[in-house]
Amino acid sequence: MQRWVLDTNVVLDWLVFDDPAIRPLEARLRDARAQWLSCAPMRAELDDVIARPAFARRGSDLAARLHALYARHALELPIPAPTPRLCCRDADDQMFIDLALQQRANWLFTRDRALLELAPRALAWGLRIAPPSALPD
Repeated sequence: MQRWVLDTNVVLDWLVFDDPAIRPLEARLRDARAQWLSCAPMRAELDDVIARPAFARRGSDLAARLHALYARHALELPIPAPTPRLCCRDADDQMFIDLALQQRANWLFTRDRALLELAPRALAWGLRIAPPSALPD
């Protein structure tokens, strides 16, 4: 089974924006062909983002939908130890790299430039960092 880390924007594309690029990821998670790895700070970041006024017009049930999605698909793991192997220039995104490397994830799905810059070096540890559209069929 593939092990994936999803950054906050990818989860929002799935939950809020119903981005068609996410549907293949969702199908694999739903069919237990992949596992979404997460940790408490990632969940807290999601909660923080959807609590912002810009998301208020998306409906009062957004938090409940996020929690249901998270409960159904995410495996919450202990907070990863910082790793010097790959350092993201955006400190807020380092948790995604740390968890992916610590848990030997196959993919870190993101559209974030700071994370995507690390993609060539991450391959040395067997981690692919790419946008969701890069998932092979």
